[in-house]
Amino acid sequence: MLERLVYADWEQPPDVMAFEAPLGELLDRIQALLPGILAGRDAALADPASAPSCFWDDCLALYLLTPALVNVALNYKICLEQGLPLHPTHYFEVSERTRFKNEYPAGQIADANRLFLDAIEAARAIYRLEPSAPEALAGFRRELPGPLSGFIYASIKDKYTWRASDPRRIHSLADEVLKSMRPAVIVGAAHGSIMSGLVFANLVGAPLYFIRFSMFKRNDTAPIIAPSDLAHLRPFRPGPALLFDEDVAKGTTLTRFGATMKPLFLASSTASVLRHSLSPCRPDYTGHVWTD
Repeated sequence: MLERLVYADWEQPPDVMAFEAPLGELLDRIQALLPGILAGRDAALADPASAPSCFWDDCLALYLLTPALVNVALNYKICLEQGLPLHPTHYFEVSERTRFKNEYPAGQIADANRLFLDAIEAARAIYRLEPSAPEALAGFRRELPGPLSGFIYASIKDKYTWRASDPRRIHSLADEVLKSMRPAVIVGAAHGSIMSGLVFANLVGAPLYFIRFSMFKRNDTAPIIAPSDLAHLRPFRPGPALLFDEDVAKGTTLTRFGATMKPLFLASSTASVLRHSLSPCRPDYTGHVWTD
């Protein structure tokens, strides 16, 4: 639903895509944006000219801010499971040099996994503009460990992530997928796929999960998979699973992601919103092919 209220130049990322703020401040902003958007959505859809410009600015802001829930919850879960330090301003790379230097209680790790799943569901409810979205957000906030409110979320002007967040292109991908399959689960390569993945999963009506695999921003050499991830995905083993990345330029990320994740499922396919025409990686489903 929210994607129907977002208008932008989808070739060049807007300045508002670049921001940095504590998670608690971002949650305050989301909480403040939701009532006005929920109240004005039907009128804006019926007659876009009737909505003031600030309404459209608020919709774009909500579109950009909401992925912070999933991003921070995912990194919190990874820090606990991989024994990384908890630091409010720094995202640690996961390597043999950094991992398992800290030990956290099993109960805290279990709580972090529940928080991650609740973050995905709350973000999906917000993107669907459900009447229950404010309560879903409030529920997420109630579970949020106090220190996490101060953790910094940073968004950068990433051209390809922005282009892959174009609702028209995500709709095109969803249409292609639904012509031939109904995914049992969508597994996105985070962090880049979070924004488009939320829209895509809502459009195809499938469960959604994210595994961190950030080769270029976090220098991940392989998807970061913990026993909790395997346990969550085990019921979906029969498939079909859809392994998702938002864009394929050279295709290294999706190729390696697929190689790691496909053995977990009896049936699986790959998908991306964007694919460069010269990429050697050819996902099973693509929303839009581009040429520079």
